[in-house]
Amino acid sequence: MKSLRVIILVLFGFQINCFAQKPLSKGEHFAKINGLKLHYVISGKGPLCIFPTPGWGPNLDAYKNSMPDLEKTFTVVWLDTRASGLSEGSDKPEDYQTDDFIEDMEQLRIHLKQDKVWIAGHSMGGWQVLNYGIKYNKNLKGIIAIAAFAGMDQVAQKEYVKAIKKRSSEPYFAAGSKMLMGQDTTKRSLNEEMGYIMPFYFHDQANLPKFMAVENVQLSQKAWDMTSKGGLGSEQILDLLPKITVPTLVLVGDDDFICDQVSHASRIHKAIKNSQLSVIKNAGHFIWIEQPEAFFGEINNWMKKQKL
Repeated sequence: MKSLRVIILVLFGFQINCFAQKPLSKGEHFAKINGLKLHYVISGKGPLCIFPTPGWGPNLDAYKNSMPDLEKTFTVVWLDTRASGLSEGSDKPEDYQTDDFIEDMEQLRIHLKQDKVWIAGHSMGGWQVLNYGIKYNKNLKGIIAIAAFAGMDQVAQKEYVKAIKKRSSEPYFAAGSKMLMGQDTTKRSLNEEMGYIMPFYFHDQANLPKFMAVENVQLSQKAWDMTSKGGLGSEQILDLLPKITVPTLVLVGDDDFICDQVSHASRIHKAIKNSQLSVIKNAGHFIWIEQPEAFFGEINNWMKKQKL
């Protein structure tokens, strides 16, 4: 009986210790944000930077484990967005609209007790940080938008189709292009679909295995289904981007087929007065995988300009 009492006390003490963990301590965390238990990991050194996953499925390990050099510049708060990675998710599609992701970031900032933060995001994560900047510019020190999505209109649709057709001689083109252009309506899981279309994301196919070798990359089918139904990324924001006045770095690969320079990066740069556009040569959507030296060099040089 005495041993059972000891075990209970030890477990109780462990629970208290877990929940009493300081929000900014290095390591793994869970926080109740907007009614959901969200997962985040803090690592690195330097100014605090919140880095959300794209929202539609990848977990934070896809980024944390593939860009450790970012942790040399920032103390990064890697965030599993709702229903991704180890974060909880609602069962209602209407809870996966752009504003829901923005409010999760805002409540995380408050949870971390930070007056102002840096934020960075890739692809649809870039979309999130831009939208956060539109609404909460006053709470920011700066933004890093990596291969950021800026909305789909006629200009973006034209560039998207052009970039897909540019790859028509590649062995992966026939099957993958039909999926990307909505011509193949076969029902597949997210993991199955990504197997066909991932080659499009790289300038040099020799770099694809580098990303596939990243440890513990997971995709959430629930996040994919819910964001598709909920309409994440369906808004038009180009006219709203001038509301962002904090320093903003816009990074894009010159061979990015899905968030290209012409319709996304250049228009983001044009709309945000206090921004810098950095185009990385010989890179697709995953710039830091294909051109790590140029990618992190641009970030570090830009941060020096901010005198930080």
